[in-house]
Amino acid sequence: ICDGVTNYTAVASAGTCQAPDMYVASKGDTEVTTHELRINADLNDTTSVTAGIFLSDLELIEHNEFTYPGSAKLDAKYAPNYPHTNPQPGQGGNAGAGWYSQPGPYNAPIIFVNDILRTDEQKGVFGEMNFALSDSSELTVGARWYDISVDLEGSANGAYGNKGATSDSGGGGANLSVQYGPNNANGYPDKAETDGVIGKVTYSWKPNEDIMYYVTWSEGFRPGLLNRPAGTSNAAGTYTIPAVTDTDEVTNYEFGWKATLMDGAMRFNGSLFMSDITGLQSTIFDAAIVNLFFSDNAADAEILGLEGDFVYLTDNDWVLSGAFSMLDTELTTSLVPTNDIVEGSELAFAPGYQANVTARKEWGLSSGNLAHWQGQVTVSDDSFSDIMEPNRANQDGYALANMRAGISDDNWVAEVFIDNLTDKRAEISNTFVFDRERVMIVRPRTLGLRLKYNF
Repeated sequence: ICDGVTNYTAVASAGTCQAPDMYVASKGDTEVTTHELRINADLNDTTSVTAGIFLSDLELIEHNEFTYPGSAKLDAKYAPNYPHTNPQPGQGGNAGAGWYSQPGPYNAPIIFVNDILRTDEQKGVFGEMNFALSDSSELTVGARWYDISVDLEGSANGAYGNKGATSDSGGGGANLSVQYGPNNANGYPDKAETDGVIGKVTYSWKPNEDIMYYVTWSEGFRPGLLNRPAGTSNAAGTYTIPAVTDTDEVTNYEFGWKATLMDGAMRFNGSLFMSDITGLQSTIFDAAIVNLFFSDNAADAEILGLEGDFVYLTDNDWVLSGAFSMLDTELTTSLVPTNDIVEGSELAFAPGYQANVTARKEWGLSSGNLAHWQGQVTVSDDSFSDIMEPNRANQDGYALANMRAGISDDNWVAEVFIDNLTDKRAEISNTFVFDRERVMIVRPRTLGLRLKYNF
């Protein structure tokens, strides 16, 4: 927010910037209606079937009013064309165009408004058959047909410039209004539509009562979406925002096991998996292109992973439990004609390893109540916050410890706890919204008392 624009009279000298403070009043309203009909039936002694149809309609309305307090210092007020989601002739922007939930105008210091209507329509037919091949093995085959349509309408509107003291008509101010939806002048699709079939095959083998192995091949996808600033290009003209971001698809191969060991004292489950991702969707904020978020199918990727969980009951009534994962991820192909994707780099939020271990002991008291003590340690390797290089930051690995102790009976629980015992500033999220890095950390050391009563 800068005071002073050429030919405008301003309070401060040209180029003087106010503090970049900003807050937003956000209102969202989501309505989802779903219908499903499912049939389960045994066809014979060795074959069963599950089949059905699925319908879903979603409507999302989101209205955001961005306020920059520093804008009030720009000669106290703007020209009369404040952000206006339905500007009229003479007020700037596209008169009468676009969908809006609130027409405006909005009083300063509100200088940017997002008004969005998104609708999703989904239809699906699914089926799965299970074949008992023997007393110890089963084969499951399934498929799903889907038809999805995503619609996006609305507007993004901003007021900018300084009214100045030389004009009562507000000639120094301006209104930027961008409408999007079915009535666009560029012939872009008014919906992101996709349909297709995905499948799944699983074979399981149970050599004895204590262990079961399985192998699975499966497919998945995420629906596409429309981009609000479609058609906008970067200054070099090497990249243009697409009107539609296509679905991204994943093919997964998995080998796993479920085991009960040590005469029932330990349960250990795990899997080794490999996933191929095609057309990975990525949300992008690049002010060099446009000051709105947009999405694109940015890359192809591969994931190789090992994960597991266990529960172990010791001889002295301690319960040890935990889980772990190890990941090797790679962006194999860049699908955008820029340097934003670096082939060979890791996926976002995919640390090389993660693990947690919990120790818990419970014992009876002379009063008849049950006492407990529990400690937990969680560790994570480094990870990255994004796959796009301009928005990509390294998030340091961390180790966290939690403790709790309490007493309970059939109706109530009283517990004291300490979370983040060592007060670690662990990074769990990182964004570059508005070209400024913002880091989210876990809650600092927290001591508390928790009471629960079952009525």
